[in-house]
Amino acid sequence: MKKLIAKIVLFFLYRGFKVVYKIDDKVKNEIDNWYDGYGIKIITSINGPSLYIKKENGKLVRIKNKEENAEIEIIFKNFNSAFLLLTGRMGISKAYAEHRFLLKGNIMDAMSFVRCTDIVESYLFPKIITKRILKEVTKRKVNIFIVYIRVIIGG
Repeated sequence: MKKLIAKIVLFFLYRGFKVVYKIDDKVKNEIDNWYDGYGIKIITSINGPSLYIKKENGKLVRIKNKEENAEIEIIFKNFNSAFLLLTGRMGISKAYAEHRFLLKGNIMDAMSFVRCTDIVESYLFPKIITKRILKEVTKRKVNIFIVYIRVIIGG
Protein backbone atom coordinates (compact mmCIF):
# COMPACT_ATOMS: atom_id res chain seq x y z
CA MET A 1 0.00 0.00 0.00
CA LYS A 2 2.85 2.40 0.84
CA LYS A 3 4.44 1.86 -2.57
CA LEU A 4 1.14 2.69 -4.28
CA ILE A 5 0.85 5.89 -2.24
CA ALA A 6 4.45 6.82 -3.10
CA LYS A 7 3.78 6.20 -6.79
CA ILE A 8 0.70 8.45 -6.65
CA VAL A 9 2.65 11.20 -4.84
CA LEU A 10 5.44 11.08 -7.44
CA PHE A 11 2.82 11.29 -10.19
CA PHE A 12 1.32 14.39 -8.57
CA LEU A 13 4.77 15.87 -7.94
CA TYR A 14 5.64 15.59 -11.63
CA ARG A 15 2.28 17.01 -12.70
CA GLY A 16 2.61 19.68 -10.00
CA PHE A 17 5.93 20.79 -11.50
CA LYS A 18 4.32 21.15 -14.91
CA VAL A 19 1.36 23.15 -13.56
CA VAL A 20 3.30 25.37 -11.16
CA TYR A 21 5.85 26.12 -13.92
CA LYS A 22 3.02 27.88 -15.75
CA ILE A 23 1.71 29.90 -12.78
CA ASP A 24 4.70 30.72 -10.56
CA ASP A 25 7.51 32.99 -11.79
CA LYS A 26 10.09 31.61 -9.34
CA VAL A 27 9.65 28.04 -10.58
CA LYS A 28 9.55 29.20 -14.19
CA ASN A 29 12.83 31.14 -13.78
CA GLU A 30 14.57 28.20 -12.09
CA ILE A 31 13.49 25.68 -14.72
CA ASP A 32 14.20 28.06 -17.58
CA ASN A 33 17.80 28.18 -16.34
CA TRP A 34 18.13 24.39 -16.69
CA TYR A 35 19.56 23.47 -20.08
CA ASP A 36 17.77 21.16 -22.51
CA GLY A 37 18.60 17.59 -21.62
CA TYR A 38 18.90 18.36 -17.88
CA GLY A 39 17.68 15.31 -15.99
CA ILE A 40 16.62 14.53 -12.41
CA LYS A 41 16.00 11.12 -10.84
CA ILE A 42 14.24 10.43 -7.58
CA ILE A 43 14.71 6.80 -6.57
CA THR A 44 12.76 5.68 -3.49
CA SER A 45 14.34 2.20 -3.32
CA ILE A 46 15.66 -0.53 -5.59
CA ASN A 47 12.21 -1.91 -6.43
CA GLY A 48 10.19 1.09 -5.34
CA PRO A 49 8.56 3.80 -7.43
CA SER A 50 10.85 6.36 -9.01
CA LEU A 51 10.55 9.60 -10.91
CA TYR A 52 12.73 10.58 -13.86
CA ILE A 53 12.23 14.10 -15.19
CA LYS A 54 14.07 15.69 -18.08
CA LYS A 55 13.86 19.13 -19.66
CA GLU A 56 13.35 18.70 -23.39
CA ASN A 57 12.54 21.51 -25.82
CA GLY A 58 11.80 23.89 -22.95
CA LYS A 59 9.33 21.51 -21.26
CA LEU A 60 9.51 18.96 -18.47
CA VAL A 61 8.87 15.39 -19.56
CA ARG A 62 8.70 12.18 -17.62
CA ILE A 63 11.23 9.60 -18.80
CA LYS A 64 10.42 5.88 -18.64
CA ASN A 65 13.98 4.67 -19.30
CA LYS A 66 15.62 4.01 -15.93
CA GLU A 67 19.03 3.78 -17.58
CA GLU A 68 18.86 7.37 -18.83
CA ASN A 69 21.60 9.59 -17.39
CA ALA A 70 20.65 12.42 -15.06
CA GLU A 71 22.55 15.41 -13.72
CA ILE A 72 20.91 15.02 -10.31
CA GLU A 73 20.04 11.72 -8.62
CA ILE A 74 18.33 11.56 -5.25
CA ILE A 75 18.59 8.00 -3.98
CA PHE A 76 16.90 7.21 -0.70
CA LYS A 77 18.72 4.85 1.63
CA ASN A 78 15.46 3.04 2.38
CA PHE A 79 11.85 3.23 1.30
CA ASN A 80 10.59 4.37 4.71
CA SER A 81 12.71 7.54 4.49
CA ALA A 82 11.32 8.25 1.04
CA PHE A 83 7.79 7.64 2.28
CA LEU A 84 8.20 10.14 5.14
CA LEU A 85 9.33 12.80 2.70
CA LEU A 86 6.75 12.05 0.01
CA THR A 87 3.83 12.11 2.43
CA GLY A 88 4.79 15.46 3.96
CA ARG A 89 5.92 14.08 7.31
CA MET A 90 9.45 15.35 6.74
CA GLY A 91 10.97 18.13 4.67
CA ILE A 92 13.80 17.60 2.21
CA SER A 93 16.24 19.71 4.25
CA LYS A 94 15.65 17.58 7.36
CA ALA A 95 15.96 14.37 5.32
CA TYR A 96 19.26 15.64 3.90
CA ALA A 97 20.53 16.65 7.37
CA GLU A 98 19.66 13.18 8.69
CA HIS A 99 21.47 11.51 5.75
CA ARG A 100 18.32 9.72 4.60
CA PHE A 101 19.31 9.91 0.93
CA LEU A 102 22.34 10.12 -1.30
CA LEU A 103 22.76 12.99 -3.71
CA LYS A 104 24.65 12.40 -6.92
CA GLY A 105 25.48 15.48 -8.93
CA ASN A 106 26.30 19.12 -8.35
CA ILE A 107 24.83 20.40 -5.09
CA MET A 108 24.16 23.84 -6.60
CA ASP A 109 22.06 22.22 -9.34
CA ALA A 110 20.28 20.17 -6.71
CA MET A 111 19.44 23.33 -4.76
CA SER A 112 17.64 24.70 -7.82
CA PHE A 113 15.52 21.55 -7.90
CA VAL A 114 14.90 21.76 -4.13
CA ARG A 115 13.76 25.39 -4.41
CA CYS A 116 11.29 24.35 -7.11
CA THR A 117 10.14 21.34 -5.09
CA ASP A 118 9.49 23.52 -2.03
CA ILE A 119 7.32 25.87 -4.09
CA VAL A 120 5.47 23.01 -5.79
CA GLU A 121 4.84 21.41 -2.38
CA SER A 122 3.45 24.72 -1.10
CA TYR A 123 0.86 24.51 -3.88
CA LEU A 124 0.09 20.80 -3.42
CA PHE A 125 0.10 20.39 0.36
CA PRO A 126 -2.28 22.15 2.74
CA LYS A 127 -0.73 24.98 4.80
CA ILE A 128 -0.80 22.91 7.98
CA ILE A 129 1.71 20.52 6.38
CA THR A 130 3.81 23.10 4.54
CA LYS A 131 4.34 25.13 7.72
CA ARG A 132 5.84 22.03 9.33
CA ILE A 133 8.13 20.88 6.49
CA LEU A 134 9.17 24.10 4.72
CA LYS A 135 11.32 26.92 6.06
CA GLU A 136 9.36 29.43 4.02
CA VAL A 137 5.86 28.90 2.69
CA THR A 138 5.40 30.50 -0.72
CA LYS A 139 2.26 32.55 -1.12
CA ARG A 140 0.06 30.84 -3.70
CA LYS A 141 -0.88 32.87 -6.74
CA VAL A 142 -3.73 30.48 -7.54
CA ASN A 143 -6.24 28.70 -5.32
CA ILE A 144 -5.10 25.20 -4.28
CA PHE A 145 -8.22 23.61 -5.79
CA ILE A 146 -7.49 25.12 -9.19
CA VAL A 147 -3.98 23.66 -8.99
CA TYR A 148 -5.41 20.23 -8.07
CA ILE A 149 -7.83 20.30 -11.00
CA ARG A 150 -5.07 21.30 -13.41
CA VAL A 151 -2.79 18.59 -12.03
CA ILE A 152 -5.50 15.94 -12.40
CA ILE A 153 -6.50 16.89 -15.94
CA GLY A 154 -2.89 17.44 -16.98
CA GLY A 155 -3.14 21.14 -17.74
